Amino acid sequence: MDNPPVLKLSDFNLSEEVGFLPTFPPSRKLPDYFAPWEDIISDLPGLIESGKIRERIKKLPLLEVSESTLPTQGDKWRAYVVATFIGQAYVWMNEDDSDVKQSVPECIAVPWWKAAKLVDMPPVVTYSTACLYNWGLRDPQKPPDGDDNMYSLITYTGLPDESWFYTVSLIVEIKAAPGLKAVVEAYSAIAQNDKERLAANLKIITSTIDQMYETLRMMYSRCGASNFYHKIRRFQRGSQGQEKFLPNGLVYEGADSKAQQFPGASAAQSSTLPVFDIFFGVEHTEEDGARPFLQAQRAHMPPEHRAFLEALEKQPPAREYVKQSNNPELQSSFNEIGNALTRFRERHFGLVKNYILIPMSESNRSSSGEDARGTGGTELRKFLQRVKSNTEDAKLQ
Repeated sequence: MDNPPVLKLSDFNLSEEVGFLPTFPPSRKLPDYFAPWEDIISDLPGLIESGKIRERIKKLPLLEVSESTLPTQGDKWRAYVVATFIGQAYVWMNEDDSDVKQSVPECIAVPWWKAAKLVDMPPVVTYSTACLYNWGLRDPQKPPDGDDNMYSLITYTGLPDESWFYTVSLIVEIKAAPGLKAVVEAYSAIAQNDKERLAANLKIITSTIDQMYETLRMMYSRCGASNFYHKIRRFQRGSQGQEKFLPNGLVYEGADSKAQQFPGASAAQSSTLPVFDIFFGVEHTEEDGARPFLQAQRAHMPPEHRAFLEALEKQPPAREYVKQSNNPELQSSFNEIGNALTRFRERHFGLVKNYILIPMSESNRSSSGEDARGTGGTELRKFLQRVKSNTEDAKLQ
């Protein structure tokens, strides 16, 4: 069997400094032709709060979305993000979940559909639209993850809680960057049978995941659970797994006559944990339902991120190499990665409990069945327990 090609982060538009984030801050404004969209975005929270958002959207001209109107990759991503925020606002305008729209009007549905195709993404809210391609820097000369330098370009609510929710996720991504480099270096060390270099990179991976773990705690400081659950979360829903509100899915008028079903935004659409899962050898199975869901989320990741995960899966299994090394110290360092992943997943479950499950119980909405699921469509508690258990099972005995 031929050896897999040497991995380089740059081949996948990834960075040693910011990981899966775009290397440069995303575009802040579309070309002038798209001024009608930008006008809505500039007052999106106010239009939603006043109940006027649907009226404004219906008056939009049908704009052409193409290579000629969006000449740069930054323009294409900005168009996808803006169209997504407008489309989601149209469907999920009401805080009490009344009058959820079953279709999106042609004037935004068609360009939303086309913008999504230009960046090879689905026409629905994703982790990329909310986070990866929706940030700016207050001071471009300062590190993005320091001194409150990052902020969200667009929010539905205008609440600082919403911007902070997205920003903490971005800082976790940045903290992960050294670990991505270490994974690539570890595979290179395995190919060269360099156990000393492998051991050094195993420690970097563990340290990286621990930094991510510490960063998650920041969420509690500025994002209130009540605001998240009652005001922000509905905009992260998709059209799949929302039987109470969208029993048949969502119709994109003028783009496709059939109702479509797409899962909403989910942390599982971040490529970071899948990188560490692949390296550590975590097996999510068909039987427990985790693997089908996680594989499906890859279609909601930017194409370069998907390609990186696929390239990692073609590498010789790190777990098997370490297992056969008969090196107790190396095996112990390898297992520390699993311990760090378990800690991270436990803390993430704590966030889910505090921001979703407890408010859900307090508002007595679980009887509908809808809110027991994540916006990505999973049964939250069961799914998160499964992936944690699968992580623990991957440790070397």
